[in-house]
Amino acid sequence: MIRVISMAVLIITNFILQATLLPHFSILQVTPDTALIFIVSYAVIRGEIEGSIFGFFAGLVYDVLGGLVIGHFALLGFLTGYVCGKPFRDFFKDNYFLPFFVVIGVSFVYQFTVYISSIIFFGQPDFWFYFRSIILPKTIYTASLSIPLYGFLYFINAKIVRWQRNDEDERNIQSKNRSARGTRK
Repeated sequence: MIRVISMAVLIITNFILQATLLPHFSILQVTPDTALIFIVSYAVIRGEIEGSIFGFFAGLVYDVLGGLVIGHFALLGFLTGYVCGKPFRDFFKDNYFLPFFVVIGVSFVYQFTVYISSIIFFGQPDFWFYFRSIILPKTIYTASLSIPLYGFLYFINAKIVRWQRNDEDERNIQSKNRSARGTRK
């Protein structure tokens, strides 16, 4: 339950910051895609199931708040979470450079997919302009924030895992005490 609450708080906080604070830190009229960093990081840390769920809801919030079509970014987030969580399930989670390189690759694919959908909806065919002005700067800016944000998410995950382990240990002790009291009678 605490994991669901923390995911919801993280998604809502991310989009509040992305809509209010991050536009003030734009470089070349581009802001970092922190939702993409959180989707990749969460998928690398927790696996493809939780990564795809996190990605779906992060994309859905983006669709509801600013997307043109409901479901487009939800599908992209879902697929990103699944694809990033599947191969990295057995990797060493303390490696902060893994999400950095994954974010670079995923950001290129993600922004290219957004470009393809903008061609479909708006007819914007100038790829090199879009690549130079949006895809490349956004990928660099997003990747530069991936290491500190991954560290933040890793810290939160470690606290939640520790709390869940302590809670489970406490329940096991209580269960043993109840069964020990029942055998004495």
